Amino acid sequence: MSFKKNLLSLGLCLSLSAVALAESPSVVWSVDALNNIGGHETNALGNPRVVETPYGKAVAFDGDGDRLLVNNNPLVGASEFTVEIIFRPNDVFPNNWEPRFLHIEAPDNTDRRLTIELRLNDKQQWYLDSYIKSEKSQAVLIDETLVHPVNEWAHAAVTYKDRQFTAYVNGKKELSAEVEYLPIADHAATSLGARMNQVHWFNGDILQVRVTPKSLAPAEFLTVDKLEK
Repeated sequence: MSFKKNLLSLGLCLSLSAVALAESPSVVWSVDALNNIGGHETNALGNPRVVETPYGKAVAFDGDGDRLLVNNNPLVGASEFTVEIIFRPNDVFPNNWEPRFLHIEAPDNTDRRLTIELRLNDKQQWYLDSYIKSEKSQAVLIDETLVHPVNEWAHAAVTYKDRQFTAYVNGKKELSAEVEYLPIADHAATSLGARMNQVHWFNGDILQVRVTPKSLAPAEFLTVDKLEK
């Protein structure tokens, strides 16, 4: 085969690989157990509990040392992505008023991480705080005027594509910023219910997490009435 044909063949393989990645299925984690989430070894800290909800089983966190550490990085190989979480925060202001309830990071590189967080106020409301960081740049998406009621099920999502990091709540775009994402190491883990270093505890329930290796449109997001299994 000629050098030119080799290049064409390589280009075709790379194109097919890119298409395969873009079309690869979502990673769906039903948060309904304490030792295995999405087929991955999970370590429970504190006393999180499996509870029944109108939408199936979820895990309840008491905001006082409860956490699940999933030994998996669902962002592996993705240059663009959507991370979604369905949850219900309790009214616990001023305690647990700034929980980091989804955190992806490798222990040997804290300069690369993704977190989805909440802030609670004294009006029985919460607002989203999403954060992404690499050695090159970082972005925080937060606005204390974009509030939502506590004690209700909600959906939060962040997307990344072409340097745009965007946050959504219940399918509505809230904030966006430009940032350069660098891949988080394959051996990274995911903390649910607290920050990776075991602070900023979440008080409430987490039902499902979905990670898709492309930037989804809001019409493609999960809802509690359209959960994936």
